[in-house]
Amino acid sequence: MNDHPISRRTVLKAGVTIVGALALNKQPFLAEAREAPEQPTLVVLWLNGGPAGLFNSADSFLRSGAFGVTADNIRHLGHGLCVDAGSFGALPNAALAHMASIDFRHGLYPHANARAAMLENTSGSRLLRMAAAMPEGAARCVVVNSLGLPTGIAETPPREGGVALEHCLSLDDAHGQLSIAQFDAIRSAYGVSAASTAIDSQRTTFAGIESLVHAGAGVIFAQPAYTGRPDRQFDTHHDDAGTLARDIMAPITPSLITFLGRVMTLPRRNVVVLLTGEFSRTLPGSDHAPGGTATVIGKYVRAGTAGRQGPGGSPSEHASPPDGLWAYIAAALHVDRSAPFGRNPHRELIA
Repeated sequence: MNDHPISRRTVLKAGVTIVGALALNKQPFLAEAREAPEQPTLVVLWLNGGPAGLFNSADSFLRSGAFGVTADNIRHLGHGLCVDAGSFGALPNAALAHMASIDFRHGLYPHANARAAMLENTSGSRLLRMAAAMPEGAARCVVVNSLGLPTGIAETPPREGGVALEHCLSLDDAHGQLSIAQFDAIRSAYGVSAASTAIDSQRTTFAGIESLVHAGAGVIFAQPAYTGRPDRQFDTHHDDAGTLARDIMAPITPSLITFLGRVMTLPRRNVVVLLTGEFSRTLPGSDHAPGGTATVIGKYVRAGTAGRQGPGGSPSEHASPPDGLWAYIAAALHVDRSAPFGRNPHRELIA
């Protein structure tokens, strides 16, 4: 038995020591929480058939007035990027400040060949390769809505790094572990009624995409256009005035505005949106170009352009092949350490 009394100072000193020890023990957990990596998600909005360059290379046609481009219907975003004011130019400021136009050239003119160059390579699906590069837990690759993949692309490509392509046709399958309140809020944001379950329209497509973003999917692919031919909505031949191209894009824009406004500010998330088709359109005749320009939006995208289209609609002779576009997207997603598509040729457009 200890007969020495314990002083108040001793008790206080011991308390400080214990509290300090507990604080030290908590520090690694706090640091780990602060340094938790962001979860990347790539959303590919495939503009099937090939959109005219008026949307993301508008100043290429300002002098000639081709595709209906005038000084009154374009918006200069700086750093060489000029877009159609009524579509891309109407997106939220957070998107406009982090938007880049990336040119690509594959030298192909038939739809099927050009689509394969953009979405497939010799080993299989580019979508799956990107999903396989995602962190553990995000390695899902989902094709959304009744339009599926464009004609000519394999519906069931070989697995890449153990990742298989999934198809999602129902909102009930898209929302995962979301609460009823969260899911109802997503439906409401896009004007989707509670009775709608099939993903078979432009509005339900965006509701399904956002649900899958929250569910943690790594790569989400969708064709958002439910106007025009189902197999090539943006195949706008003889549209030198750009009227048909704008009419097809018009119903997509409001939902795209809503989507970007909701997902670009999600905490600990890095959502990158790619809008592209297999090529752009040439003049005269709004015909097939041997490449085009893709629009990429994301928090680590630096606003600007990798290269404007020529006045005839074709990409520069020096434009990168499709691998260059995909390498840039991997860098925007911060999954480029494994170099799934090689070196990013547009490092100046990554913040």
